[in-house]
Amino acid sequence: MTTTTTSQPARRLSIRDEAKPFILIAAVAAGIGINRIVDGGLEDYHWVVQTGLFLVIFTVMAFVEITGIGQAFRKVKPTALAITTNYVIVPAFAWSLGWLLLRDHPDLWAGVILYTLTPCIGWYLIFIDLAKGNMDWGLAMLPIDIVLQILLLPVYLWLLIGKVVPIDMIDLIRSVAVFLALPFAAAYMTRTLLVRCKGRDFTYGPYKRATSELKLWALVAVVIGIFATQPALDGSDLGGVGLIIGTITLFFVGVFGIALIVGRTFKLSYADTTTLVFEVTARNSESVIGVAAVAFHDRPLVTLAIVIGPIVELPALLMLSRTMLRLRARWRWSDAPHHSTQLSA
Repeated sequence: MTTTTTSQPARRLSIRDEAKPFILIAAVAAGIGINRIVDGGLEDYHWVVQTGLFLVIFTVMAFVEITGIGQAFRKVKPTALAITTNYVIVPAFAWSLGWLLLRDHPDLWAGVILYTLTPCIGWYLIFIDLAKGNMDWGLAMLPIDIVLQILLLPVYLWLLIGKVVPIDMIDLIRSVAVFLALPFAAAYMTRTLLVRCKGRDFTYGPYKRATSELKLWALVAVVIGIFATQPALDGSDLGGVGLIIGTITLFFVGVFGIALIVGRTFKLSYADTTTLVFEVTARNSESVIGVAAVAFHDRPLVTLAIVIGPIVELPALLMLSRTMLRLRARWRWSDAPHHSTQLSA
């Protein structure tokens, strides 16, 4: 998920982003293949995966800005609606969807819930831009989402996933601290020090390009490592892939409908409704992979569900961006005939 600075160049999907689903599929296959070859002989190397995961989350959070949080709270109604939808309605919807479709497959259910619990912390900005949403407000929501998911994720896992599979609360709290709170703090401190010592040109130039390049390939290495070091998956386990894809697809369709209804009911502008749609639809898969690797290291199907999430997410978000553009032309919006994308009260 691509993070951003306060400057706002036009965002488009890179070839690397477009290829991400296929790259992740190949990484899962490679990890399972290695696992079969060594016959579970790498199970003592979880520490290598965990080190890689910290690096992945560090790169994800490397350019998340926290200075815009006051701007979000100046947009009282939209921000309140986004927080309520993201942290009350979406978790309840995800758990209910899992109960309907996955209750006979608890590990898959736990993985899908874990994937859907954490909002994205940057990638959604690409799709807000593609659909002509409110980029300023989208940027301002980033620090709010980081703080809230760090604080609320242990509570959600205990309340929701704890009813599906056993959870060790100590492992859970440790995993959230190590793979959310610490990388965020380290990334923020590193960026601040680099700006002071090397200047903004270096920090937002070579350093940003390096972290962006490293992010996907570090994630690929981690996914390979996760499946290479976990208990082996057999053919019947892999048969659940279709269930995971179907459930996550319905999740995106359902959350899109919920966000659209909320925006229309509360008479948000097109730009704000679009930002709301992608802010509550896109998910933060990289961070929850780290949580799963620690809290559910002996349940590979939990991680499998999380890795499949982005494979479904990219085409889903592309379709939703095109849908929003069509709705922009066909529906009457509160900001018609002008579709402002600036931060307004």
